Amino acid sequence: MKNNTFKIGGRIWKTVAAVFLCFLIDDIWREGVPFYAAIAAILCIQNNWEDSLKTAKNREIATIIGGIWGMLFLIFEKSTGFAPGEIIRYAILSLLLIPIIKLSVGLKQEKGTYLMCVVFLCVTVTHRGDVSPVEFAINRMIDTTIGIVVALAVNQFPHILKKKGDKKKRF
Repeated sequence: MKNNTFKIGGRIWKTVAAVFLCFLIDDIWREGVPFYAAIAAILCIQNNWEDSLKTAKNREIATIIGGIWGMLFLIFEKSTGFAPGEIIRYAILSLLLIPIIKLSVGLKQEKGTYLMCVVFLCVTVTHRGDVSPVEFAINRMIDTTIGIVVALAVNQFPHILKKKGDKKKRF
C-alpha cells in the first residue's frame, strides 16, 4: 500500500499560489491587510470550480453583511459616544449576533452564517479604536474580494492549461 501522506497535491499548490498572490497584490497596493485576502483565498480554493464558486459567493455575501453590521455598530458608538464597560459591550456584541444569524437564515445564507458573525466580531472587537470604522470595514471587504478573485483565478488556471485530449486529472 502506497503512503501519500506527504504528497503535495494540486489543491495545496493552488492554495500556496493564491496566498502568495494576495501578499504580492498587497505589496503593490499597500492599502489593505493581506491577512484577510489570504484567509479568503484559503477558504475559496476547493477541489473543483463549482465548489470554489459556491464558497466564494458565500464568503463574499457573509463578508459584506458582517462588515456592514460591524461598521454600523462602530459608527453608532462613535457618533453617540456610547461607551459601556467592556463586559457590557461584549454582552451587546454577543446579543447582536442574534439578528445577524436570523438575517442569514432569512436570506438562505446559512453556510455563510459563521463568517458573518466572524467578520462582525472582527470589525467590532479588533478595530474599535480605528480612526475610521467605515474605511476599515470597506477595506476589509475589498481585501476579502481580492482573496476571492485570486482564489477563483488560481483554481481555474490548471483547467486552462490542461490539454483538451488529456483526460488525466493533473490538479
